[in-house]
Amino acid sequence: MALETTFAELQQQLRTLQEALEALGTTVDEDRPKQDDVIVATRLSDDLLAARGLLEDTLAAADDACHAASYPLNAERARRALIVCQQHFQRFAHVFAFELAGHIRFDDLASVARERGRGWAEWVSVVSQALEQGAASVEEITDTLFRCWERLAARLATGTVSIQNTTIGQVSAARLRERAAPRGDGAP
Repeated sequence: MALETTFAELQQQLRTLQEALEALGTTVDEDRPKQDDVIVATRLSDDLLAARGLLEDTLAAADDACHAASYPLNAERARRALIVCQQHFQRFAHVFAFELAGHIRFDDLASVARERGRGWAEWVSVVSQALEQGAASVEEITDTLFRCWERLAARLATGTVSIQNTTIGQVSAARLRERAAPRGDGAP
C-alpha cells in the first residue's frame, strides 16, 4: 500500500470516528429520557465533548500529514505532522479509554439501566454499544498510525543516498592494468 493511501486511510478512519462521536453526542444529549435526569448522563456529555475536541486536533494534524504525504512528498512536514497527530491521538485514546469508556463508566451506566426503568435501559444499551464500537475504532486507528510510520520510514529509507569511496578500487585496478600491459621498452 502506498504512503499516500495509508495516510488517507488514517484520515478517513478519524473522520468516521468523529462522525460516530457526533452521533453519540446526539444520543447522549437529545435522545436520553427527559424524566429523572441523571448525573451519569451529564458527566458522559461533558467527557464526550472533551474527547471530541481532542479528536478534532488529531484530525487537523492528520489532514496536514495527508497533504504533506501527497505528491510531491514533503517528508519532513509529513513526519512533523504525523508526530503531532500521534501525540493528539494518544491523548484522545487515553481520555476515551479511561474517562469516556472506562469500566467505571460502564458500571455507572449499568446501574442507571437497572434503577431507572426501561427508557433509561434502552438509552444505556445504545450508548454502551456506541462506546464499544468507538473502542474498536480506536484500536483500528492505532494500527493505521503504526502503518503510517512504517510507510514513511520505508519511503525515507528508499530515498537515502549511499556514497561509497571507490578510489582505492579504481587505483588498484589501474595499477593492475599497468602491470598487465606490455611495455614498449622490451622489459617484461
